[in-house]
Amino acid sequence: MTETATTLALVGSDLSGVQLTGLIIMSLVVGIVGGIVGIALGVIRLPVMTAVGLDPLIAASTNLLVSVVGAVAGSWPAILQNRIVFRVVVVIGIPAVIGSFVGGLYADLVSRAVLLAIVAFLLLWSSAAMIIRALAELRNRTESSVDDPMAGRGDLNPKTVARESVLGLGIGVVGGAVGLALGVLRMPALVHVLKMKPALAAGTNLALTILVGLSGFAGHLISGRVDWLLSAAVGIPAMVGMFAGSRMGGDVDPTKLRLVVGIVLLIASPLVFFDAFWG
Repeated sequence: MTETATTLALVGSDLSGVQLTGLIIMSLVVGIVGGIVGIALGVIRLPVMTAVGLDPLIAASTNLLVSVVGAVAGSWPAILQNRIVFRVVVVIGIPAVIGSFVGGLYADLVSRAVLLAIVAFLLLWSSAAMIIRALAELRNRTESSVDDPMAGRGDLNPKTVARESVLGLGIGVVGGAVGLALGVLRMPALVHVLKMKPALAAGTNLALTILVGLSGFAGHLISGRVDWLLSAAVGIPAMVGMFAGSRMGGDVDPTKLRLVVGIVLLIASPLVFFDAFWG
């Protein structure tokens, strides 16, 4: 056995220096992309962490905490640019927070493979819908030039609130159990169900990720499944990346931003499938 690799003893597993460096670089790059599109992109981090040998439950709690700190960093530019609709955060966030806590607390009682497979199918559906709609808009390019500051800030009526609350609760339970804030599934709902502008939906989604991620992480914390050193190593570059990406997100064309989000979801889907059955 070679002595050249430095081994870092962590609670979850033993990672070589090369593996840890790879996780740090990956977290930085994912953070930049996530900051631009308004999604923490834990669906990309989680399969990578389990692929290097981390215990799935340790990877889950770590991923949730990293999503939270990354979303905090990404939310600051969004706040300054007025891209967070706080009434949507409150109304949609409450059921999602409850579901995420329950999922995180009882994560070891459910089949992780089944939950991740469901997430992967939902990702495929969401990505296809967003890409098709964005491409159609780019072809027609007949979008309105009226820049009403109140437009696209969320159509909250009893029907949409009820639908989003039920959806948020279910997404929260699944996400909390597998270690994902699942902003990738909330983002299409914010854009297509609540009729939010993509830039506003991106900022609002980051704020929701903070609440949902913290709740799910609390469930794992109570169960004693946390690796603080690993969380710091992966979380700090995620914060730097998401802060930088979020500053760029407000200047991206809304239709192109929607297309980017769809492509990111499509790329993430095979990773989640892999993690479900071979992770």
